[in-house]
Amino acid sequence: MDWINVKDRLPTGQWNINHPYLSEEVLIANSCSINIGFYNRDDGTWYVDEPIKHEWIDKITHWMPLPKNPHDKEIK
Repeated sequence: MDWINVKDRLPTGQWNINHPYLSEEVLIANSCSINIGFYNRDDGTWYVDEPIKHEWIDKITHWMPLPKNPHDKEIK
């Protein structure tokens, strides 16, 4: 997987049904750190940790989808 520049594309997935404006969890990077976060499509902000805590991070430049959890069971 390659990093995606936020100028090229933003996450389009959904965190959960109750928060349709939040993206799925993704890796996010700025000039000094890498975190797991969410993109808020309503106000254009990035959140780290749980989005309910309102801990946002500034100047995100790139993001990347998370790999699948090897412990998730496949639905047949």
